[in-house]
Amino acid sequence: MNKITIVMGEYPQNSGLEKEPIEWIVLKEEEHRCLCISRYLLDCKPYHNLSEKITWQNCTLRNWLNHEFFMSAFSAKEREKILLSNVQTPAGNTQDYIFLLSADEVEELFDDEVEDYVDYEDRGAVTTLYARSQGAWFIDEDCEEENKGSWWLRYYGDFWYGSSLDKEYDFMSCVNFDGYIEHAAQGVEEMDSCIRPVFWLKTDESISD
Repeated sequence: MNKITIVMGEYPQNSGLEKEPIEWIVLKEEEHRCLCISRYLLDCKPYHNLSEKITWQNCTLRNWLNHEFFMSAFSAKEREKILLSNVQTPAGNTQDYIFLLSADEVEELFDDEVEDYVDYEDRGAVTTLYARSQGAWFIDEDCEEENKGSWWLRYYGDFWYGSSLDKEYDFMSCVNFDGYIEHAAQGVEEMDSCIRPVFWLKTDESISD
């Protein structure tokens, strides 16, 4: 997937707590904004701090992304460029600065429309040394997928929600090291799946120019 990348914000990525610049992949461009996702898996935290049925609206990971991560990873000037976005879920939309992709969005955004193929390689992201030090699961063999991990999604996807009325689940979807989506892959309280943050960035003009 030949995508544009930008550098913005800082977060620990190697050993220790020293922050380093974050690299972001531009997944989509629209007028005056672009959708960015971190190139690497930056940290690992549970989707929710309790083993219980939960929605994106109420999970602790959403709270962490929009408070601790948002405030610590970006400067005040950078935060002004991150849009408060309407984030859709079957249980009701939320207003978030930082969020996760859903299973449906992964299927759409990592699909090369020109060559008509799914880019599983870019779906499967590499863990940072910092994320591994925090307990992230990763492939440790000396192979093509070395250090790749799994990353949380916001919700299953329309197909997997089916006719459920409450839209609450105690298992959540993840993208695996090989780029395939694992539906109901992890208990929401599991602590070894990673975080690949997403946000809409305000732009004055197309960044591909």
